[in-house]
Amino acid sequence: MKARELRQLSREELLKELAGHRETLFRLRIRRATGEAATASEFSRLRQEVARILTLLGEQDRAAAGQPGEQGASDNG
Repeated sequence: MKARELRQLSREELLKELAGHRETLFRLRIRRATGEAATASEFSRLRQEVARILTLLGEQDRAAAGQPGEQGASDNG
C-alpha cells in the first residue's frame, strides 16, 4: 500500500495491517531458516511497509498530542 492509501485508514486498521506484516515477516524468517526460498525483495518490501505504518502511527500520535510534526516544525538550528 502507498502512504496515501494508508493515511485513509483508521488507527485500528493501521494496527491490524502492522500486525499482519509483522506476522508475514516472521513466517518469511522461518522459511529462510528452514531452507525454503524467501527472496530479499520480500523482506525489503515488508520492512518498508512496517516503517511506513509506524511513521503514520507516530504522526497520528503527535497530532493527537498537539505537537508539531515534520510539516509544522521549523528549523532553528
